[in-house]
Amino acid sequence: MKSKKFPSCDFRGICKNKAYKEVYRFLLKGKYQDEGWSYLCRKHFNQEQKRFKGRLPYGSVEF
Repeated sequence: MKSKKFPSCDFRGICKNKAYKEVYRFLLKGKYQDEGWSYLCRKHFNQEQKRFKGRLPYGSVEF
């Protein structure tokens, strides 16, 4: 039986927790447009929400 592969958090390449949200920084205006998108765990998602003052576009990760 094949095991499911879950996306892991790719916050600066140091976190290996299971992804909670998919973040789309390229939708922001300004210097973040070239950053693309990434998966974030719950801890790092909350940090980024605070950093961008709640304006961070995101989508949920389907398991």
